[in-house]
Amino acid sequence: MTKHNESLSVREKFAHSYLPRLVGMLALLFACCVSAQQSGQQPDPQQTPGFTENGIDSCLLCHDVERMRLIAHTPHGKRDNPDTPFAKHGCESCHGPGSLHASRSRRGKGRPPMTTFGAGTNTPATKQTAACLACHDKDMGELEKMEWTGSTHAIAELEGPDGVKSRLSCSSCHEIHVTENPLEDQKTQAEACYRCHEKMKAQHPKFEDKGINIDNLTCWDCHDVHQLIPENAEQATR
Repeated sequence: MTKHNESLSVREKFAHSYLPRLVGMLALLFACCVSAQQSGQQPDPQQTPGFTENGIDSCLLCHDVERMRLIAHTPHGKRDNPDTPFAKHGCESCHGPGSLHASRSRRGKGRPPMTTFGAGTNTPATKQTAACLACHDKDMGELEKMEWTGSTHAIAELEGPDGVKSRLSCSSCHEIHVTENPLEDQKTQAEACYRCHEKMKAQHPKFEDKGINIDNLTCWDCHDVHQLIPENAEQATR
């Protein structure tokens, strides 16, 4: 057999024996890469929460206490107002999609946390505020939008008992699961402000020389905490 024929025989053997295997391996590798890419682009529905089918009823299966039910008697609980949380996804409008949290299939595995409000929760203040601004960042009928972003209170930090500083959120001042808004009462509104502005309780100017009876006013009568209002020359020039 000539060297040419021997070389041809080796190439034919490779083409018939090894080449199909190589092509198959490359095809399998390509399929794995495509699958991995698709899995990264398409979240697993078992790990991505959605809104529950039964909405409020799903929440009340566990959270059936008076404080939770009070929300139905507040402005946020009016279903006939299309701008309210209850007209949309109920509790989940504020606390986030709860399908995984409420799922029975996760029994024994722990439940993913929802968005919770107030100091001492695991939800960052910025996320708490974002939940509120999802509605209050735009005009809703007679209720004007809240110009919170960039305001003094939005960038302020409050030092807790442990010395750790944290941002303020809407729930630092506002309570939602109550039928009477404490910020609409002169005395309780002032007490809410004094939690941070304690020195103003004794040191606030009385403006007696201007004919003003400050004891008849609320903090809100003069101070709009939701607006970006310069309080000194430095802020005014920023």
